[in-house]
Parts: sequence; C-alpha cells; structure tokens
Amino acid sequence: MNYKLMIFDIDGVFTDGGMYYNDSDEVWRRFNTKDGLGIRLLQQTGIISIILTGKESKVVSKRAEVLRINYVYQNVKNKLKKLLEIAKKFNVELNQIIYVGDDWNDFTVLEKVGLPICVSSSPDEIKKICKYITKHEGGDGAVREAIEYVLKKEGLYKKAINMFLDYLNSLE
Repeated sequence: MNYKLMIFDIDGVFTDGGMYYNDSDEVWRRFNTKDGLGIRLLQQTGIISIILTGKESKVVSKRAEVLRINYVYQNVKNKLKKLLEIAKKFNVELNQIIYVGDDWNDFTVLEKVGLPICVSSSPDEIKKICKYITKHEGGDGAVREAIEYVLKKEGLYKKAINMFLDYLNSLE
C-alpha cells in the first residue's frame, strides 16, 4: 500500500485526554516529546501529517507549529465531511489515508480510511474496526508507536531513521 496522508485526532491520541484548567480559564494539554520525534520521522517519508480535531485550541496550533505540521483542522464537528474534503484537496483515495483516533467522534472516519488505528483505551467497538491498536495510551507515546508501525509496515522505517540522523549530523 502507498499511504499519502496520516491524520491524527488530538485529545486522547496526542494527549491523555485530560484538560487542565488554571485560574485564568486557560486550558492546558500535555504532549509527549516521543510523539513529536515520531512526527519528525514521518516527515522524512513524504507521508503528510494532518491534525483533525473537534475542538479549537491555541495550544494545538502551537504544538502543530513546533512539529511543522502544516495542515491543522480544528473545531471540526463533522469529521467525515472534512475527511472527504481533505482527500479531494490532496487528490488521494480514502484507502491511501491512515487515521489515528480514540473514540466515537472518530468512528465514521475510521470506518472509511485505508488504515484505521486507535489507542488502547478506545472503546471495544472502535477497536473492532481498527487494523492496529496501540499498546501505548494517548499522550504516552501512542502517536510514535502508530507512526513506527506504519513505517515498518511500509518498509520506510530504516530510511526515515537514516534521513533523520543525517539531518542531525548536518546541524552545527
């Protein structure tokens, strides 16, 4: 299979699903740096990283900026409709898309993509339609695990590692 896009939900996938509030009503989320390195590895392959989330958050925008994820769709109420728009925009078939989700709001998307992946804390019904279930929880390396699974499955893992190491060696 030749996957073109890897789309990620945020809450429960990149994060542990918790929302942390402070006295000034800011909402904080905790991200895992190992997931960030996984995104860097994915970027070595030409598979495009996309965030698709039902909530709007400056924190998500900032994390996407740090990770150089250029396509971020927030406050999406109908993820399936947005998935179809994304497929059309990138001129890809649904079977060329990987989606990583965790809960019922991801169900219709997981049903349609070529490689549906969910985290281990997902409901059993979600797990039944996924082709891979991470051992790690959301916010605890699930994104990295999903990426490594895809890269190994596609024979791209060693190439991505070598390209990333070459990049690191080129830095001063």
